[in-house]
Amino acid sequence: MSDRSSFRMNRRALVGSALAGTAALSVVGRPSRAFAAPAYLRQGGDVTLEVWGGVPAENGPQELVDAFMAANPSIKVNYTRYVNDDTGNTQLDTALQGGTPIDVFFTYAVTRLGQRIKAGAAADLTPYVTADSDINAWVTETDGIFTSDGTYFSLPTTQEPNFVFVNKDKLEAAGATLPEAGWTIDEFLTLSETLTKDGAFGAYIPPDSARMQLGPDYWYKEGATESNFDDPAFRENIQRHRDMIDNGTAFPWTDVLAQNLRAYAQTPFLTEQTMLWLNSSYSLRFISDKEQYPHEFVTTFAPSPVPAGVDNPWNGGGINNWLQMKEGTANPDAAWTLIRFWLVEGAQYMLKAGKIPAFPGTDENTVVEGILGPDREELYDVEAYRTVVFDPGIRLVTDTITTGSAEIAKIVEGLSDRCLIGEIEVDEWVSEAKSQADAAIAGAS
Repeated sequence: MSDRSSFRMNRRALVGSALAGTAALSVVGRPSRAFAAPAYLRQGGDVTLEVWGGVPAENGPQELVDAFMAANPSIKVNYTRYVNDDTGNTQLDTALQGGTPIDVFFTYAVTRLGQRIKAGAAADLTPYVTADSDINAWVTETDGIFTSDGTYFSLPTTQEPNFVFVNKDKLEAAGATLPEAGWTIDEFLTLSETLTKDGAFGAYIPPDSARMQLGPDYWYKEGATESNFDDPAFRENIQRHRDMIDNGTAFPWTDVLAQNLRAYAQTPFLTEQTMLWLNSSYSLRFISDKEQYPHEFVTTFAPSPVPAGVDNPWNGGGINNWLQMKEGTANPDAAWTLIRFWLVEGAQYMLKAGKIPAFPGTDENTVVEGILGPDREELYDVEAYRTVVFDPGIRLVTDTITTGSAEIAKIVEGLSDRCLIGEIEVDEWVSEAKSQADAAIAGAS
């Protein structure tokens, strides 16, 4: 399997206007025809599918599964939730390797996507994709669909641009305002300082300026034979985060590790320990859950700030939530029927989980109302969300190289943890990231 994968973005279905680079997909216009289930399913022959995903069943998957079973009475679906963190992903990998019954599963990071494909856990979806005119047209016209040597082992269900969640009440109390158009990371730092008061931190973390500046595959130099961590953008990025922690304007990393907040960091924002939170729409389900996370403030939104002087920066978010069929499933046709339903008709049920559909077909108002929920006017600055999420200038970034990527991800995470708690200095982070990642690439080549 090649370590370089291809990505394409839909040029005619962009939000607002056509862009010159990777951008957010449009969600307007419905598929022209319904999908016909395979003949043997229409004629009987009951099957059971086991699906593993990272979203709690009550946040959309169970409603989707119920609707699917109503439309396909001969297929029973059981949904198992795994937490999308290191422990949960290890649980899924163990299940995939150990013979646990799984037919369809989700992967949420390209590093793990490549790893699972190489391990032989994912089935080839290409025959199903090419035989389905609607799906084939979508993947053909879309940048961002991961393939390996032209083979489809996964399909993305969600697009996830990054933006800033803001405590509007604290913003107004501080006499501060958000920019109407683009803003820089320096302005983000200034606002973080302004909002740092009364024992609270201005920001959870700063934006990843290296990602915004360097774009896809930023861990690798051209040719992917060595790592790129000696690029000054990486040093600048980790130094900024360390400085913010040291001067008290960003959330302490010791607390991140102690509270296991790396994957899900909603608690500091919703308990008003942090005022600015850079994230994607999937985290809105926590804000909407006032029973588990009671709070009184309104959340408004700002675009992701960009590095000063960088022309046409990348957003940092991408298309995601990759749906895969397990290699060796006893029911591949039924599994494909579910995958297709999840992408198309079922997308509406995942809005409550903050999942903007990757497959075009859901109109903008439906997305906004479905994601922000029935209490949206109470909880959110609705128009700010609409403006930020459907900005036609967004350039989503998704990596295409997986050479040693799983190992590099662990290297970067470990070194960053040590640097952000003050165990090593930034220069050591740079030198160790470079040397260890080079070794990972060499070992995987």
